[in-house]
Amino acid sequence: MTKRIAHDDPRLNAHRMPMELATETILDCASTAGQMQHAIANQQPQSEVLRYRDLARAQFEAYLDLMAEAAHHAGKLKP
Repeated sequence: MTKRIAHDDPRLNAHRMPMELATETILDCASTAGQMQHAIANQQPQSEVLRYRDLARAQFEAYLDLMAEAAHHAGKLKP
């Protein structure tokens, strides 16, 4: 599990907060993929493997959404 950010951290403005959350999310996704690989290597039931796969997919989609949100906020900063 990744570190958790303090949502009231004053350094995290509108574009930095989604970037921090995206970083946490992609690390969680990599961790879940590792758990899926471990489940496969240990011949866990296919349902367990698919559960990890679905979770990693959802985490990656959340990562993409957060990166898009960060880019949107960063675009508003340009002069």
